[in-house]
Amino acid sequence: MVIDDDERVLVSVKRMLERQGYSVLVHDGRPGCFKEVAQFKPDLVLIDVNMPFLSGDAFVALFGQCAAITESRIVLYSAIDELTLQQKTRDCGAQGYISKSDSGLEFARKVAGFLRQDQAEI
Repeated sequence: MVIDDDERVLVSVKRMLERQGYSVLVHDGRPGCFKEVAQFKPDLVLIDVNMPFLSGDAFVALFGQCAAITESRIVLYSAIDELTLQQKTRDCGAQGYISKSDSGLEFARKVAGFLRQDQAEI
């Protein structure tokens, strides 16, 4: 699942990941995204850090308090500088981060890496 308030980014990331063979759900980050994650229990949630309704790092903090959906791996992604993104990832407890500036193939490679980590823990 990809959660981002920018429609163009949602479409772009969805297409790129679908070309890699992934089934991708998207959400625009408005209220209700937490409910959709709980309902669909995606293997991986890519969530933008800078959104107006609920920032990605705040989502991770709330997500961690809900035992019913903790099977999903949460990864922050953003266009903010990498050092800030690393710090936000550590502070909120996300499983990792991906920079929006990564090329399509690098982005997909990192997604695959997070999904492999999920499989290794089963």
